[in-house]
Amino acid sequence: MMHKSKPTDTTLIGQESPFGIVWGPLYGHMGVKASVFMPQIHQLGAHLTRLFLFWDQIEPERGCFIWDAVDTFRQQLGPHDEAWITINSSSSWGTRHATSFQPPSPALNAEDYYCFISTLVSRCQGRVRYWQDDNEPTNPLLWEGTVEDYKKQLKTFSRAVRDADPNAVIILAGAVDAFHAAASVMNPDAPAEQNFFEQLLRENAADFDVFDLHLYGEPYAIIENVTVVRQKMATLGYQKPIFVGEYNGPSFFNFAENLPILQGIFMNMMANSQANALEQATQGNAIAELYAQMSNLPPQAQMFMEGCPPELEQKHHRINCRELVTRCVMALSAGAQKVLCWNLANEKIDPNNLMHLLFDKHKLVDYERGEFKQPYPAAETFLLMTQKLGGVEEVRRIELAKRPDTYLFEVKRWEQKPMFIIWERRDTFSGEDEPPIPFTWAWPTPQARASDVFGQQVSVQVQDGQIHLPISITPVFVEA
Repeated sequence: MMHKSKPTDTTLIGQESPFGIVWGPLYGHMGVKASVFMPQIHQLGAHLTRLFLFWDQIEPERGCFIWDAVDTFRQQLGPHDEAWITINSSSSWGTRHATSFQPPSPALNAEDYYCFISTLVSRCQGRVRYWQDDNEPTNPLLWEGTVEDYKKQLKTFSRAVRDADPNAVIILAGAVDAFHAAASVMNPDAPAEQNFFEQLLRENAADFDVFDLHLYGEPYAIIENVTVVRQKMATLGYQKPIFVGEYNGPSFFNFAENLPILQGIFMNMMANSQANALEQATQGNAIAELYAQMSNLPPQAQMFMEGCPPELEQKHHRINCRELVTRCVMALSAGAQKVLCWNLANEKIDPNNLMHLLFDKHKLVDYERGEFKQPYPAAETFLLMTQKLGGVEEVRRIELAKRPDTYLFEVKRWEQKPMFIIWERRDTFSGEDEPPIPFTWAWPTPQARASDVFGQQVSVQVQDGQIHLPISITPVFVEA
């Protein structure tokens, strides 16, 4: 059950909306323009955004600061906006691994890092509420260091943020529910997600205020994943809010048909590199070879690729719209306080890139060279969801013992009549081909209306205190 929105000892959100959107992986860095994008966030019904910045981007030399991206972002925030900045500790001079991009690594000198963070936080003058030290540290693409390295750096980070802004909220680096699905393929020696974060929960509780969970994995494990984190904190004698800093679906590695392909990509990368299989050149060669075989790949893989058949492109859009809602609703029902969709927009890059294959089609709006173009169907669904769930107070799943595959949720909203969301669990790829089935349950009012995540009206009947409607894999919003 989602925690009530009124402040308690485990929530920070008050009556604020839980919905947010991540900008994307780059902002004002490596040729990507620092755009004014909050109007697009507002148009989709959100006021919370998350931004990634890099140490080298802001302080390319010790004591030399470039504030263009920071100021452009800060100045576009309105009085009702909430901002979350994730700092990548990537530096050409200040970190163990000299780089302006990825992977970040520990600072060579803690005092240099402290000075950078405190100066940055002070520059934002309290307009950025949430601060995060690096992202997904169990991912070798995103952290080149050990858990001990991260624990030490987190202490420096939290001290710097709190010294500069006592009202700031510190978010622990993101834990990925799905990383185990790809980790064994991409890097069998990567630290175990569970052990890494158990150490942080046990030994660094004083250094963060919010736990960040990223939900790209199996959708129907979301409630369990959020619950497990809560239980681990309870065992340690405390509770802190859980934010979902990233979520979207479908994910390439959610389909069993795609795991051998992912393994093949990585083996190809390893075979063509004597040093680092994650280097861009080896990625490009491996992905280019995959594209050469596209017509022979399973449709579950083709739909993630640029230039796939139109029918698969449209199927991907439909699945994306469904999962945008189902993942969010399940996370809220499990107690997540903030839920941020990945992502608003990506600068167009070479498609021969592993991250492009895995995540590019999660964007809500097409974007190129600093200009926003047409929104994708998921953008319309996201706006519909924020409208339907506006003023959400509580989301609760109603268990149906005789129908375990029917997912029925009650949504309580401030000063509004309750709403219900319902769908049937089916195969993600082929489930839409099955016909709807009838559903009946008690209904307290003489009227009802229903529409699905695509904005299509759904026929409903209310008779003798019961509501009757057809349900399928597509979530339906039902209101009195």
